[in-house]
Amino acid sequence: MKRTLFIVAVLLAFATAASGATLSLVSNKTTYNVGETITLTVTGDPQGASSYAVFGVLRYNGALVNNGTRTQPLLSGPLGPWVKGPLQNVDTNANDGGSFSYAFSQITGSAQTATNIPASTLSTVTLIAQALGVVAVNWDGPSTPATALDFFGITSSPGITFTIVPEPTTAALLGLGLVGLVLGGRRRS
Repeated sequence: MKRTLFIVAVLLAFATAASGATLSLVSNKTTYNVGETITLTVTGDPQGASSYAVFGVLRYNGALVNNGTRTQPLLSGPLGPWVKGPLQNVDTNANDGGSFSYAFSQITGSAQTATNIPASTLSTVTLIAQALGVVAVNWDGPSTPATALDFFGITSSPGITFTIVPEPTTAALLGLGLVGLVLGGRRRS
């Protein structure tokens, strides 16, 4: 009997230790045409952890995307609502990773669990596809302490990538132009 209770206690300890906050970032598609709106959704679940603040900044290539909108629902907890911070953004129009957007920024007067976000949308960030290429979107991490990710103890989380392609009519016109060049070259020779 004691052995069974010991095993149950150990399993419960592992189960409790394994439960922790989760954070994910997804895009609504994997391929976009130039000019399309890219919607990035951040979902989070504190899973019982408490915090004084949550903060997250996304970095990406400003030569390939322009900043769009940012929204975050107001978090609430057992001690009342949190306070939203501004969702700043910068678009350098360069591929140096200097373009960013705050995904979420909220604080509370005392450590509390956010009770209104179990596995729900924590924020939505939109970008505008500007040029062809593969875009990597990543969280600021511990190497940038002033803007490092902090979500109920989570300080790193996977980013995402997506591809921007030419719109179909542009690709068709480009193809026709290439065919015209080939045919024109054949006639001259």
